[in-house]
Amino acid sequence: MLHRHRTGRGTFDVSITRAIGAAAVMWSALTTVSGCDDAGTDADLYVLDPVASAVVSGAGEAAGAPKIIYLAYADGGPSPAVAPDPCKATAPKFVCQFAPTLKECQRQVQAYLDDWYADFNVVFTLTRPAAGTYYTEIVSSGGGAWCSAAKTTAGIAPFYCQDLAGGTAYTFMGGASAKETAIIIAQEQAHLVGLEHTQSQRDLMNPTVCTACEGFENVANPVDTDHCGRPTQNSYQMLKERLGAWPGGVKPSPFGCDPDVSAPSIAILQPADGATVGGSFQVTAQASDDCEVKQVSVRIDPLGLSTQSMSPPYTWTLTRISGRQTITVTAADTSGKQSSASITVNAPGSGVSSGSGGAVGGGSGGSGVRFDAGSETAQNGDGSTAAESPAGAATGCEVAGCATAESPGAPGSVPGVLVGLGLGAAVFARRRRPSR
Repeated sequence: MLHRHRTGRGTFDVSITRAIGAAAVMWSALTTVSGCDDAGTDADLYVLDPVASAVVSGAGEAAGAPKIIYLAYADGGPSPAVAPDPCKATAPKFVCQFAPTLKECQRQVQAYLDDWYADFNVVFTLTRPAAGTYYTEIVSSGGGAWCSAAKTTAGIAPFYCQDLAGGTAYTFMGGASAKETAIIIAQEQAHLVGLEHTQSQRDLMNPTVCTACEGFENVANPVDTDHCGRPTQNSYQMLKERLGAWPGGVKPSPFGCDPDVSAPSIAILQPADGATVGGSFQVTAQASDDCEVKQVSVRIDPLGLSTQSMSPPYTWTLTRISGRQTITVTAADTSGKQSSASITVNAPGSGVSSGSGGAVGGGSGGSGVRFDAGSETAQNGDGSTAAESPAGAATGCEVAGCATAESPGAPGSVPGVLVGLGLGAAVFARRRRPSR
């Protein structure tokens, strides 16, 4: 079909082929950018050179690895753009009006983003990744005139109806308030993942900078100006499907450990709370921290057994355990913050029938802890050292998938539509991250 778009420089005919089965919109010759004015109506469209990039779904990345969102706060120097890039020029400097330093501005913006993206398998970084695939958002101030955008366009992003697994989006009007800046960042990044505008004023995907939104709404909302053949969109569920669900634990902070504000996350993976176990069984825990886990310790009471590990995997084999025992696992980070988790198990002699394959319970003082891996020292209740096996010690990340593998993909030549975000008339009060 043939669409006619009005721009400030005349009228252009754009031939559009919609391939619904491939979840893509093909634009011949011209790529358009749309925005909204303060009233939320369609703003003028303008024309950029075609953008060519592979449309990939992220296949080939390490299973479970979080996707990376690189926030580049513009400093007036060359922009670290990644194709597809709708502007291909130097963004003006980000100027913050709501905090005294750049870092504090970034922290306040990040508080909103951390809340809105908490359930998704993504992490943010302020440092450009050296390798692999990642989304780039360039955050600047003063509007998008430098990118030939209308003055009311708050941000812009290439849009292909599906996840680009990369590409560059722009925040044009960052710096007025933390929430407003975060809203623009979030919507433009979501366009890179293939989300459209919706008509809900409570959804971050509303085509204006919304006043009532507190995240990606978990509701099937009507799509505003559909390009992808989907009349409704659940923004939350679509992001979760395309980015994946966060597997648990503390997400690394883009600010590193300056300061370390979060205690470690700790979970006992096995056995289950209340489980009936044999006289010998394994305890496995998972620990993570936004900075670094220093050690993980385990204690069994009332037997009085204890041990600690300085590196993962956090797995111990308990032998000759009898009676009803409480297992407490504690994780500590490098700044001294701690978190604990406890379960109770029923070993032989607890009055509950033991699980199959259980060993015969030992007498007092006969229980112990054996290492599957690691180089730590285990102690029995009397202070004696239990058997350990230092060979084969494992090292690595506390959070599953903390490394991002590069996603191979042949470059393509599919141009796409660019989706802009209009700046609404609302003014946001400065505040910190909203409570759940």
